[in-house]
This record gives sequence, structure tokens and C-alpha cells, in this order.
Amino acid sequence: MAIFYQVKPVKNPVVKDAEPLFYARIKSVGTLSEKELAKRVSERTGIAEGIITSVLCDSMNEVINLVSLGYRVQLPSLGYIYLTINSKGSQSAEEVTSDNVKQICVRMLPGSELKEKLAAKVKLINFDKEVTGGTIEEETTDSEDTTPDTGDENGSDGGDDEGNYPV
Repeated sequence: MAIFYQVKPVKNPVVKDAEPLFYARIKSVGTLSEKELAKRVSERTGIAEGIITSVLCDSMNEVINLVSLGYRVQLPSLGYIYLTINSKGSQSAEEVTSDNVKQICVRMLPGSELKEKLAAKVKLINFDKEVTGGTIEEETTDSEDTTPDTGDENGSDGGDDEGNYPV
């Protein structure tokens, strides 16, 4: 299984005049909808697409319900889904209230089976060199890329370094 990456320059936000460093960032090949996932599973298993769609939808609703009640949900093949919070600090414990909470985040901690299976299947390919034949300069100025950018200018996917994603 090929996973594409691109080389992206990233400026140092602290030292404004520093030369950018170059980092490898995943290049998504697209987004698969729930309907498309159900169709693919249906084709592999012979189970009706409507049944799979219903199970996916009901499973997601139940995960949302359980996580919102404070449970960590473990899907053995995938990992754990749970909530974390980011809050402002206070001088004393008595001063801490729900007003200190800045953000509720959804976190997914991948399970060992998911990590092992992906690591065994993934082959990294430089998208610009091996697929488009482009260079780093072309990549940063190419306006023909129609793939939606789901991250920020630093290659983030919206979560923080600990895998927290805003709710």
C-alpha cells in the first residue's frame, strides 16, 4: 500500500528571519465517505450495503453517546476513542471551575493491531518526485492541486501534538 508524502517548507514562527526547514507531510489521495466505505465492505463480505451503513451509523451514534457520558470506547482493532480537555490554570484548586475549560477535544489512540498492520503495509512514496515529477519549488506554487487541504500551513491536521482534536 503506497502512502504519498510531499516535502513542505515550514518557517520558524519564533525566529521570523530564519530559513525554513523542510518536512515530509502526508499527501492525501482523497476522502472516503461512509457510503463508499459501506459499499467497499459490502463487496468484500457479501453483506448488504444498507445493513453495513446502518451498523456504521448506529455504531458512531453509540460511540458519541458513550464518550459524552465519560467512557473511553475501545474498538480492539482500531484503538481507544475518548475526550480530553484543555484548560486555563488557576492559582488555587478552589478557583478552578468549568469556566477554566478552553476546549473539549476528541482523542483517538490507535491500538497496537492497527499500528502493526499499517506499518507492515505502508510504503512511503515522494509524490512530487515519483508521481508528478515536480520539485519542491513547483509544489509550493502549484495552483492546479485540487485536493482539499485539511491542515494548516505547518502540515497540521487540526489536532495538537498529543492527538487532541477540537470538538
